[in-house]
Amino acid sequence: MNLSTKQLMRYGALGVLAVVVAGTAYVFDRSPTASPATNAHGANPPAAEPSVAATPATPTANPDEPAVPSTAQTEQVVRLLGDARRLAADGKFAEANAALDKADAVTPGSDDTAAARREIAAMSTPQGQLTMQLDRARGAIAQDDAAAANKALAEAEKLSPEAPEIVQLRQALQAAQQKETHRNSRIVELLTTMREAIARHDFAAADSALNEAARIDVRDPAIDQARTELARAHDADRKNKAER
Repeated sequence: MNLSTKQLMRYGALGVLAVVVAGTAYVFDRSPTASPATNAHGANPPAAEPSVAATPATPTANPDEPAVPSTAQTEQVVRLLGDARRLAADGKFAEANAALDKADAVTPGSDDTAAARREIAAMSTPQGQLTMQLDRARGAIAQDDAAAANKALAEAEKLSPEAPEIVQLRQALQAAQQKETHRNSRIVELLTTMREAIARHDFAAADSALNEAARIDVRDPAIDQARTELARAHDADRKNKAER
């Protein structure tokens, strides 16, 4: 092969290579442009998570009806109404109404809030406060809490000194106190009987006296002390018998 033929072949190969390079450049130039949001590795960045908002009330089919409150809203209103009633029971009516206003803001037009507002409004009247104090006195008498009963009756007398319920409740309190005095005396008597039975080693009689005292008022602290005394006496008696 002569020199001119070699030169022609070289030039031909270069020409083919030029065509291939030009075609490749054309293909890349026609490819879609990468999105500006694509990161350096060619992958799309993750979408931002939506912010979690408080669960809104569920709208009803009838636009004239109020929306159905969510569970969280319902629980919040229940707490607020409970707070309002407790505050009103303590005579803090301004704070109670503030709690009702918060409940109205959560679920406007709520029947429960409206009912609580009417209830607390009635409690705030002189007659409502009198009724509340009389109820407190009754509850205290039932629980044998003379101090609380006297306090409630004193507040009731400030509101309506001539109220016949006050006289009736004072009579009931006096009767309850007399009953308590008799009960306490009977417990003291039975515990004395128990100790006398222990002294003569009659544990059956001691157990019987203690049990009768506990039936009168198991909450009496003197009974707990007597039970400990009797248990120790039983242990000492068994120990003495074992050593014989």
